[in-house]
Amino acid sequence: MVKVIVRERPVVGIALVDTETVEKARSIHDTYPTASAAFGRVVTGALLLSSFLEEGQKVMVQVICEGPVKEIVAEADWAGRVRGYIKRPHIHLELKDGKLDVGRAVGKGTLYVVKDLGLKEPYIGSVPLQTGEIGYDLAYYLAASEQINAAVSLGVYVEKDNSVRASGGFLIHVLPEMDEGTVEYLERRVKASRPVTSMILEGLGPEEILKEVLDLPFDVAEEKKVSYHCPCSRERVLDAIASLGEKDIRELLEKGKTISVSCHFCNRRYRIRRDELISIVGGKG
Repeated sequence: MVKVIVRERPVVGIALVDTETVEKARSIHDTYPTASAAFGRVVTGALLLSSFLEEGQKVMVQVICEGPVKEIVAEADWAGRVRGYIKRPHIHLELKDGKLDVGRAVGKGTLYVVKDLGLKEPYIGSVPLQTGEIGYDLAYYLAASEQINAAVSLGVYVEKDNSVRASGGFLIHVLPEMDEGTVEYLERRVKASRPVTSMILEGLGPEEILKEVLDLPFDVAEEKKVSYHCPCSRERVLDAIASLGEKDIRELLEKGKTISVSCHFCNRRYRIRRDELISIVGGKG
């Protein structure tokens, strides 16, 4: 992921190629092509929004919708690490104009953005989905909830063998003091730009994508690697169980010798032994 600042103009550009990251997400969650495209766009969108974060912060993008995928979540942190899940991964619809029909897979619903900025309470913003295509919906969210004028383009190319061959996106952020002429120029450039997956399939990296889209001189302000990463662990699972309360834990004990807990984000399964549950209850006195 690369962030650039256009020289002598208040414009910030962010571009991302996350093919390996989205392919790993597809593999973990066994998504079918249309679901892979929808899931990948949300993952990419969360990573683009993470470029605004400071150290220790994270952002979550959640789509709750009426379309067949039902719900998609992606959480990214300041370091470019992302994880996510999709409620109904086995969705594949007929192509629309030769492309995967993400808009129909998502349909109507609500886009939520939750930011953990290290404060007592997280910031939560939401907007109705405008298209279900995710990119335009994120741009609408930024304008409506954060007063950020931005163009967002996202894309995921899925091969016939169901693997993700290209994934990425870009975000062009125009600061308030921008003159109208430059705004109109950027609108034309973004509208005329090729699909981001076409650029990635040709071998363009994030910086080259921004050169093609902006066609303006800029300086690179930041570069970072992105990756699919889930920090879940046995200790975190035990902490979560401990937060349930003694009554609920005793009910778990009555159900058998062990319980199984799965992580939504990485599908890792943890078997919690009876003695571990007893230890938690004992720790509560």
